[in-house]
Amino acid sequence: MTPAQTEAHQAAAREAIKELLEANFLEAEKSADDEGRFAITFRVTFDRSHPQTMVKVTSRVSRAFVDEIELRVSDPNQPELELAPEPHL
Repeated sequence: MTPAQTEAHQAAAREAIKELLEANFLEAEKSADDEGRFAITFRVTFDRSHPQTMVKVTSRVSRAFVDEIELRVSDPNQPELELAPEPHL
C-alpha cells in the first residue's frame, strides 16, 4: 500500500462520514434525551480483497441511556464475624 493509496482511502472515508453526518444530523437530534444528549457513531470498514478497495461507512444514531445498580454481596460461604464494640475513650 502506497502513501497515496492510503490517503485516497482515508479521504474517501472522511467524505462518506461528512455526507452521512450532514444527511442524518437533524433526524439524530430528534433522538436526544431530556438533557439534549444523543450520539452518532461511525464505523469504517476497508475491504482490500477486491481489485479496488471497498470502503463501507455505517452510521448509527443512539439516544443516551444510562441505568446503574451498585451492590455489595457478601460471600454466602463466609460466616459473618461479630466484631467487639469499640472502646469509648
